[in-house]
Amino acid sequence: MIRRLRWPPPGLGLGTPLNLALLSDKARAGFGRTLWLSTLLGLSTATAILALDQALFEGVSLERIRAVGAVSLAVRGGIILYSSVAEEAFFRLGVATLVAWLARLSLTAFWRHNPGPKSLPEWVGVFAAAIWFGLAHVGNLPDVEHPVLRALTLNGFAGVAFGWWYWVRGLEAAIVAHLAANALVYLVVATLLQA
Repeated sequence: MIRRLRWPPPGLGLGTPLNLALLSDKARAGFGRTLWLSTLLGLSTATAILALDQALFEGVSLERIRAVGAVSLAVRGGIILYSSVAEEAFFRLGVATLVAWLARLSLTAFWRHNPGPKSLPEWVGVFAAAIWFGLAHVGNLPDVEHPVLRALTLNGFAGVAFGWWYWVRGLEAAIVAHLAANALVYLVVATLLQA
């Protein structure tokens, strides 16, 4: 008999709650609250990253943000939308979930009767995906001093925030948080830097 593979694997507490929100009034209201909280998380994350960049890396990201501000709003909007959806689907739904699932399988095999801390596999997945997320952004500013450290610190911070939010509230919430962060940086800050 062939077992059906469910993704994300059951038991991790990860998933896509939008389909559940459509089923009841109570769930819809909860999902609306999640969207507001996701936006707040994204704006806070972007603000923290800009502050960290200024404090630790002399604000080197501002030149790239200024360059992005020179392209049209339509192109910036496309970049924001595509990167938010694609990166969350790949890094959170794909990488974080896969690593958490493998960690859970490993822990269960290692501790036969006691699977260890319940949230450990999820945090292993969140951090693994955050590291990969940070490394994937090294190419954004390869010519600055310490490009790997910069990307791991700034984008890794965002990866942990979005990964935690994915774990707590689901994929859609992580996408909205990522979208809000990118919109603040590439629409608001980039436009202000053009003035």
